[in-house]
Amino acid sequence: MASTITNINWARVDQEVVAALRFGLPARDLFSMRALTLEEANSIENDIVRVPLATDPTLAVKTLGTAATGTGSLGAVDVTLGNPKAVGWDAVEGKMSPAMFLKYWEDKIAGGMYVLAKAVLDAGLAVVTKANYGDVEGTDKLTVAPADFGQSDLGLLWQYGATKIKQRSRSLILNAAYAGQIIGNSSLISLFATASGKNAAETGVLPMLIGHQTAAYPDMPTNDESLGGAVFGQAAIALACAPISPLMTAGQGDIIDRRVITHAESGFSALYTMTGAGGGTVKGELALMYGVAKGQNSVVRIVNG
Repeated sequence: MASTITNINWARVDQEVVAALRFGLPARDLFSMRALTLEEANSIENDIVRVPLATDPTLAVKTLGTAATGTGSLGAVDVTLGNPKAVGWDAVEGKMSPAMFLKYWEDKIAGGMYVLAKAVLDAGLAVVTKANYGDVEGTDKLTVAPADFGQSDLGLLWQYGATKIKQRSRSLILNAAYAGQIIGNSSLISLFATASGKNAAETGVLPMLIGHQTAAYPDMPTNDESLGGAVFGQAAIALACAPISPLMTAGQGDIIDRRVITHAESGFSALYTMTGAGGGTVKGELALMYGVAKGQNSVVRIVNG
């Protein structure tokens, strides 16, 4: 009987990956990011990737009859690819029926993409430290305990961010303690539902706050600085990621299937490999590399006081 283990429903996998990243990793669009495809990069460890920063042009006096000097759009940061990460799973004959194999395998692929993308975002957020972005109260940071975090603090964050971050796009990330204070504020939740038609108390997804794209990110690193969240511009952090470059293709060695899987909305790509052994074990793996670097000094931190 012919094997059917490669009959993966890739359209379904794509849908699950999109849904998982959209809900679980809403911070994916908050950085300056360059996600390389395999065809574009063929990247190996320690490759340097030039990541353009999302900055605005600078206003200048116009000399009539002369084109303005280009500024803003060419800012970039060199990021070194490294940090190879992978997730793996398997299925063993006699411990799983053929009927349930494909659904199980598709779920593992989608879950693996989520785990890898989250690792990259975690690394990006770990850059948010006082050493990188300053430690002056009222300029670089807002010190407030989670239990006291409320509407007046959102107003201060708007003020600090408008002063320090000279970009159109500003974003707000909160850890679970601070986001919980917003979700648990009945007055704010009612206002959000009225204004946006979205019920944050029901979905757990925060709407835009004070003109900022907002994300609750429960695993935000503390960096030993009691970090509770941050407001930042898109040029603050530069990320680069790429799938691991393969040397073998399907049919070589014990490889049954090999391809690059890409999340279209964010560009996250990983090398997918399915292998099989004569003993009856099928293994799956997703792998990528990434790099992170500080961009512009456009972050206001929220610190637990």
